[in-house]
Formats: sequence, structure tokens, C-alpha cells
Amino acid sequence: MQWHEISITVPYEYVEPISYLFDRYGQGLSMEVQSQDQVLLRTYLLSTARQRLAHIEVGVKLTSILQPLGELQINPLPPDEDWQNAWKSHFTILKLGRHIVIKPSWLEYQTEESDIVIELDPGLAFGTGYHPTTYTCLESMEGIIKDGMSVLDLGTGSGILTIAAIKLGAAHVTSLDIDSIAVKAAKTNLKNLGLSSKTTLHQGTLPHPQLKNTLFDVAIANISARAIRERAHHIFSVLSDSGTFIASGITREQIIETKSELKTAGFKNIEENPREDWVTLVCKR
Repeated sequence: MQWHEISITVPYEYVEPISYLFDRYGQGLSMEVQSQDQVLLRTYLLSTARQRLAHIEVGVKLTSILQPLGELQINPLPPDEDWQNAWKSHFTILKLGRHIVIKPSWLEYQTEESDIVIELDPGLAFGTGYHPTTYTCLESMEGIIKDGMSVLDLGTGSGILTIAAIKLGAAHVTSLDIDSIAVKAAKTNLKNLGLSSKTTLHQGTLPHPQLKNTLFDVAIANISARAIRERAHHIFSVLSDSGTFIASGITREQIIETKSELKTAGFKNIEENPREDWVTLVCKR
């Protein structure tokens, strides 16, 4: 049996859906920045894994309907190639904001005193920091979250924003996600980093029975514009009087409608943090 390397180059905003395909159906997942807005993704499959390859091919074709992607490359590996470590050699450290560094566990990194290092291995897939919405969420959080704050992470995914909130000084983070797989992934990542004691994870969304009479200093929702509009009033109600809401997953075309709904819910002083075709909104209560 022979191993094949499966690879494709995609824009930043499509790293997470394609990495989900690679992580679910392939063996290993690597991301290598090619340019300012392109990332090369790799995974590995046995030549006999035809059904798994077919799932990847269908997923890439469906995604290409929304956005033209690079061609899916399928290349045989030399018989003596160690695929289990080959994919790791292509993974890079991601720096964003002023001090945030996202690194996989096997890479060496010489930290500086001001660095906020988030160690998060690929796999269980969404929330790598490459997507523009995740990137701008982290940028916004860096300027808002202070020591001792309580934080709500709505739609936690891999838990990257929960991890970042703790690293930025949050005393406790409550994380919600409607997807049981995402909750399991976040729990695993938090346990591996020794952060479980500072977090509470629940499956579901707002309003949530476990959060009655609970107020937060900061709420973060990297979900979708529609979900944000539908939950704006519920999010407003769980924030303290001086609370801040960081809302992401919003395209430029959705800004006006989303800001209008947020203002109706009671939010004021809404600032925009744009990146590519996406915008993160920072809203004061």
C-alpha cells in the first residue's frame, strides 16, 4: 500500500471548512502560509482509501461553488516517507494582534516577555486562527479583556477564543456550542492545556438554563450574522452594565442590518474591525 499527499491552496477564509474535510477524512493536517491571503493545506491518505478521497473531492467541489479554489493535488509519497511526521514539518507558527502567538505543541518557539502563547494542535478542526473572523476576534479581545474578567464564548468551536480569553487574564470563561463534537473538542484542548478549572462548557445557546442570573464582563460570538441578530437581546441581557460584546462572522454586506438589530437590543458605540470580506463588531452595552 502506498501513501498519497493530498493538498490544495485556498484563501484564508476557506482554511477552516477545507481543514475540516482534511481532518475528518485524511490522516494529519498541516497549514503553510503561501502569501498574504493564501494557505496551502495538506493531508495524507492510503491509495486504498478511495471513499475517503471521494468525500474530500466532493467537499472541495461544493466549496468551489462559493469561491474558486486551487486544484486538489494528489501526489504519491516515496515508500520510505514517514507521513506521520511529514505533515508536521509544514505547519507554521501564527502571530496576530500585538502579542498573540498560536503554535502547535511540537514546534520550538523562543518566547518574548510580552508574548501570549496559545498552544493549539490542529485537528477537531474549526478555530485555527487563520480565518479572518477568528483573527479579528482575537485582535479585539487583546484590547478588551483584563485580569479578573468573566467571559462568555458563544459558539466556542475548538475553544481557541476561550483559551485566548484565559491567557489574556480572564478569571473564568463560560463556553457554549450547539454542536456536541465542538464541545468535546474544546474540552479536550482545554484539558490538554491544563485550563479546565477556569472554564465551564455547556452544549446549547442563549438563553441557557444554566446561565440564569449570570452576568459577564465580555461576551464573544464568532458565529454568523443571522445568529447574532437572533440572539442580540439575549446577549445584551447577560452582560454587566459596563459589558462589551465582540460579534463576528459578519460579512460587509450584513453590517447595516446587524448593527441595526444590535442597537435595537440596546448596544451603543459599535466599532468595526474589518479584515478581507469580514467584519468584527465591538459593541458597548
